[in-house]
Parts: sequence; C-alpha cells; structure tokens
Amino acid sequence: MTTTSAKAVDIDNYDLAILAALADDADINSVQLSKIVHLSRTAVARRIASLRERGILSNARYDVAYDKLGFAIRAFVSITAPPDVDSWEFLDKLLAKPEVLEASAVLGEALLVVEIIAVDTAHLHNFLTWVHDIGYSETRVILRKNRSPIDFRTRLKMVDEIRANPDPRLVADS
Repeated sequence: MTTTSAKAVDIDNYDLAILAALADDADINSVQLSKIVHLSRTAVARRIASLRERGILSNARYDVAYDKLGFAIRAFVSITAPPDVDSWEFLDKLLAKPEVLEASAVLGEALLVVEIIAVDTAHLHNFLTWVHDIGYSETRVILRKNRSPIDFRTRLKMVDEIRANPDPRLVADS
C-alpha cells in the first residue's frame, strides 16, 4: 500500500522503509538495511539506485564539524541585490566562494539566503564586505544547531493528514 504523500512520486512501503532507515542513519550498511526492510541486498541496492535516478534520494553526506576545524563562525546571510544585478551570475559567484556551504533562493525581501562559515569575525567581515560591493545583506550568526527528534515516517504522516484534512480557511472557493 502506498501512502497519499508517496503517490505523487510513486513509491511503496519498501521504498519508504529504506528512506526511513537512511534518514535515521546514512552510514547503515546493506546487510543491516536488508534486514530492516526484509528484502535481499540486491533488491535494496536496486531500489536505492531507482530512488537516486528519480531524484528522491541524493548521495549521502556527512555533517562536518567545521568548528572543530577552525571555523569559529557559522551564519545565515540574507542577501538582496539591486535590480541591475544579474541574480544568476551573482549566485554563481557566491557558490564559488569557499565560505559558502549552501545557497537558497527564497521568497520575501531577500533574494538569497546562504549558510557560510568563517574562521573569525575578521573573516566574516571580509566576506560581508564582498557581498556589500554587490548588494545588501543581513547576517544571523548561528550559536547552536539542534536536529529535530521527529522521524521521517512522522513527517510523511503529517503530509498525509494535511492533504486529507486541509484547513478550510486556506482552501480556495471553487
């Protein structure tokens, strides 16, 4: 049986079990994974390959503790560029900066929100000065990151519940 939220991407309960196990532990080996989902290692490998091909699953990444490597500052920087700036070119320039971990195009006053790392406040200042040569920024230094304890399956159930019971205040009249 496929859940409502999974119908849009055509995945079944085996795929959901694989995704849930990988969301909990990206380091899980194929033997452990096959035992959890009750499929052979070959079937699990085929399903993971299919999930990757369909863009549902991307390559696993480790969370790097940049602070332990000498980057004392981690921050979110909201960036607004003037209308005469080519935003795609600016994004390319940002992504080429070694300080930038990730960049997201967003709705709202800012054009982009980037997550950056810096060795110290002087390094952060140099990066922000570079940004200000192109546009305006607002910075929020991350003091501590916390991962939500909510698991993958709970999040999928939430999507199903919202789709099954939409808030009537937000449903457009036909």
